[in-house]
Amino acid sequence: MTTPGLAVPDWIDRLTPALARLADAQKPYLNEYYTRNSAVRVLSNKRGGKPPFPFGDVRILYSTARHSHLLGDEKYYASLCKVLDPVRTIIRSHPALARVASQTVGRDEFFVYVFYSGLTTAATDLIAGLMARASELSGDRFRTAARELNAFLTPITDDGSSSVLGALDVAYDLVLFYGLTVKEKVDVVDGMTILPFEQVRAFVDEDLVNDLLPSRAAFEDWRSVGAVVRPFRWRPLFHRTDKLAELRPRNPEPYFRDAKAFLDLLAVAHAAPVLSIAAFGQCVDRSAHRLLGREHYRGSEYGRRSAERFDVFDECPEISTGALDEATAAFERRRSTAYARMAPIVSRLSEALAREGIHAHEGRIIDVAMALEQMYELPERRISRTLQDRSSGFLAGNDASREQIKQSVKEFYDARSNIVHSRQREVSPQINRSIFLKGFEIASKSLFKLITAGPPANWDQS
Repeated sequence: MTTPGLAVPDWIDRLTPALARLADAQKPYLNEYYTRNSAVRVLSNKRGGKPPFPFGDVRILYSTARHSHLLGDEKYYASLCKVLDPVRTIIRSHPALARVASQTVGRDEFFVYVFYSGLTTAATDLIAGLMARASELSGDRFRTAARELNAFLTPITDDGSSSVLGALDVAYDLVLFYGLTVKEKVDVVDGMTILPFEQVRAFVDEDLVNDLLPSRAAFEDWRSVGAVVRPFRWRPLFHRTDKLAELRPRNPEPYFRDAKAFLDLLAVAHAAPVLSIAAFGQCVDRSAHRLLGREHYRGSEYGRRSAERFDVFDECPEISTGALDEATAAFERRRSTAYARMAPIVSRLSEALAREGIHAHEGRIIDVAMALEQMYELPERRISRTLQDRSSGFLAGNDASREQIKQSVKEFYDARSNIVHSRQREVSPQINRSIFLKGFEIASKSLFKLITAGPPANWDQS
């Protein structure tokens, strides 16, 4: 019985020992290559530990050996080609590649498409990818890498190929954010998931992300960086030419809008700034991409925003279960009329938390005041008194709570008026922050109740 996901087990059986022989045969050539090109060798990775596999160098070595008869080095590379050429022949013999590889003797190029990006690839590129993947594995590593490549050459079906690949055929649409400490996977709704940065590290360009973060983020191992992701399965396409008219772009932008809306709700629920710093569509695991003979495909970028000066609060809080539930409940109603009315207010409150500069707290107070005025549909006159009455009637459960809310609203709105009319004198940032947080708490409670329960029929009778 054929093992599920292995359409050509004989191909794997032939390829496995051939890869092992090649790995031994190439060692002296790589050593000589590094001697001649000492500047190209990467001695360690940024996080320490085992140096990364020299994927690019191995690709160059194979390509040079393959064309050595044109370069005058045929004799030097003869021993390597004696082992490399049989591996090329085995690679080409796979049914999926035999259909697309060049029929010209000595040429084995074809096009590999990952989503909408197609690149010329040779059998030697795939061999380098197999070597790179095997370097990450243990046990019967060449056989495992060969099985994985075979699974990628198999269309997505129910034949078990995905079980062979594990998570290698999972891609993400993702939005990276900074401001909350994420320690574990959190499922949200509609296939949306929050992941710690460590779990998406292999899908993104680490240098690009590092450029967008405060300097302390990398020092703290990026614990305050997370990603809101939407996972989906994918497969590469193999074709003889570089023109595939049937390919149609996926449009992840509606997902990005939803992810940004959820992050805004999450910020408001935590009363902490949460900044979406970059959005990428169709992100593929680096190991999967190299297995296909390509450098890392980081996906399509849909905008970025720097958090380099993002230091509104010293601490980035851990995700709170209560705040997460509150944000999720509101997010689930994002198609409702109530949410549509509140959406601009969600954005305003989220942006208020992320304000910077010496007048940040004053600006936040103004933002919250505008949000409260809009939520409670305040008249042009007696704004403070009307806001006290309406907010206390809407939020309070008893007389004591009602009076407390009224007093907080009065203190907050007096501060707002002093700022607007330039009457605030020698007020410390700490006092303004305290006032802001009081007003923000009322605004946040009002917002989530308006989204989930809706406004009263008559504000003045609530």
